[in-house]
Amino acid sequence: MTYTNNKTPTTEPIVWVIDDDQALRMILEDTLTDSGFQVQTFGNAQSAWRLLQDSGQDSQAKSDNSTSLPSVIVTDIRMPMMNGLDFSSKIKQAFAQIPVIIMTAHADVQSAVDSYQSGAFDYLPKPFELDDAIAMVKKACLQSQSNQAQKRSKPENYNDSLIRDAQQPPAQKVAIAPEKAPTNPSGIIGQSIAMQKVFRAIGRLSHMPMTVLITGESGTGKELIASALHEHSPRKSKPFIALNMAAIPHDLIEAELFGHEKGAFTGATTTRQGRFEQAHGGTLFLDEIGDMPLPTQTRLLRVLANGEFYRVGGLKPIKVDVRIIAATHQNLETLVQQGKFREDLFYRLNVIRLALPSLRERREDIPLLIDFFMQNIAKSMHTSTKTITPSAMHILQSYPWQGNVRQLENTCRWLSVMTTGQTIQPSDLPPEILQAFESQDSKPVTTREPNTHNTHNTHNTHNYQPDTQFEAPASEHPSSLPAPSDSPSPNLNPHSSELPTPLPATTVIPILPASQTVATADWITPLQVWAQQALAEGQYDILQTAYPMFEKCLLEVALAHTAQHKGQAADLLGWGRNTVTRKYQQLIEGRPVKPS
Repeated sequence: MTYTNNKTPTTEPIVWVIDDDQALRMILEDTLTDSGFQVQTFGNAQSAWRLLQDSGQDSQAKSDNSTSLPSVIVTDIRMPMMNGLDFSSKIKQAFAQIPVIIMTAHADVQSAVDSYQSGAFDYLPKPFELDDAIAMVKKACLQSQSNQAQKRSKPENYNDSLIRDAQQPPAQKVAIAPEKAPTNPSGIIGQSIAMQKVFRAIGRLSHMPMTVLITGESGTGKELIASALHEHSPRKSKPFIALNMAAIPHDLIEAELFGHEKGAFTGATTTRQGRFEQAHGGTLFLDEIGDMPLPTQTRLLRVLANGEFYRVGGLKPIKVDVRIIAATHQNLETLVQQGKFREDLFYRLNVIRLALPSLRERREDIPLLIDFFMQNIAKSMHTSTKTITPSAMHILQSYPWQGNVRQLENTCRWLSVMTTGQTIQPSDLPPEILQAFESQDSKPVTTREPNTHNTHNTHNTHNYQPDTQFEAPASEHPSSLPAPSDSPSPNLNPHSSELPTPLPATTVIPILPASQTVATADWITPLQVWAQQALAEGQYDILQTAYPMFEKCLLEVALAHTAQHKGQAADLLGWGRNTVTRKYQQLIEGRPVKPS
């Protein structure tokens, strides 16, 4: 554990990093130190809390807490002894001026909501870009400076704060046991960066009474997001009423929303409550708000402005307390310009806009969604869950999915019924998906992938089965490869034990023509020449020599290919983002490896 001398006054902000993962602590310590912060790391929150209490008492004795307390605390959410939520709650009560950033690998709606409820400044899902973490810490430092200024203007005795904290009712404290298994009661699935932004927005908006406008393509799950906003809000015990404006005839919308009095029109034999009255104290979700007729828009505007309305045929105003969440797949700005949507209503609804990503923008979530759908479908059909080969999954991930998650779910139902056997091959996919893939790839798909000898390896993350890839054209078949040249590679001296010098990080990798790809792809032959020469010279442990250079070369090429974007390079290499950062520091920058 590394400690910084916090007793010495410094102009550099002090950041505490709390995580039971030593590798992550080292990475964050190095990164934040390079960014101009003083960093202090802890393996658990309990030790940090004890030191924080001691520092708080010392600072009160000196009447200056700027030299001893941290500016920002970054903590993991699940740790032994004391979890991050409990720690954040304690900080909020006793040291409210210190912003807390919560990290979690269980990135779902519940984690985001719990983080903000505990008083956290922000929520950082793992894996994350180190640049994003630095930016968040800098923003928290600005908040910390503002909080420190306010605290100095209104000083509070430390002991008085402890007494105040002890008087807080237990119900206000957020406590989740570290051994609690991660759950997802909202049903929203996603680990992509795009979905993490949505989770963060839900966490911030759930306890706000503001009107929310959800936009996104059809099938992106707008009603699911609206339901999550309600279920995590103080209104969760009250009704959640969902109404689709496009599914109601225009002449019945007003009666459906506002109700009607007896005798208001032909067929109104009784007095009926509308959806607004039914949702009193809760949330009213108006889906496809762009299809609402103009007369009804006028009446809705009055409800949003005054919180009251008249039933159809009624003379007495009715007051309601309803949170409005609207959704649409249309461009409301365009409808306003066309005169099909009231401009004043648009600005009433567009208080907080939450844009949902399409499935094309979160392709990395497709395996998770397919897993979820296939398991649920199998459970409902009382059958075993079918598995999907990697090549079939590749086709599914490359499909545009104009119908988004709804279309993906329907495709999973189709596969569960129409596929013979327990393994879904590329040939088992719907014809429209195969045609779209073949049109963009121009590679024929085999009718049935043959069994491989590696059938014993059945352990996988998303119920995949090992399989062979698509049948390659004859020009790419191994038998058609040209014979390797007798002349050594220009980048490799066969009489030297040194590997070829990797490309610098700023090198732009050219895209080779198809006619040159096969000829230049024979990197195994030069490697064999080097290995044979090294062994002939009596060298030992040649793998320990070659492996770091191999990793370095691939890392440099991946970074050059992605314009130095470490997150994208990690995806290309199959590494985690933190691994890429660590390898970059060790292999490229030449930093020494810290002992564990």
